[in-house]
Amino acid sequence: MSGNDATAGRGPDRPEAAAELAAFMEAGAFWRLVPEWVPRTGFAEPTPELLRDVAAGLRRRSQA
Repeated sequence: MSGNDATAGRGPDRPEAAAELAAFMEAGAFWRLVPEWVPRTGFAEPTPELLRDVAAGLRRRSQA
């Protein structure tokens, strides 16, 4: 990444990115980004098992 890159320092790999995203979502801002017809309830609880399944699926997808 060059020093002239317009996205330098703004990506998800920044150390503070996860905390910013968590604060953003806790404030309810996430739902203001999606249309009203998107359901707000009924999602799976983020358990360690679910997260392992998601990570495995993403790995498989990235290797396809």
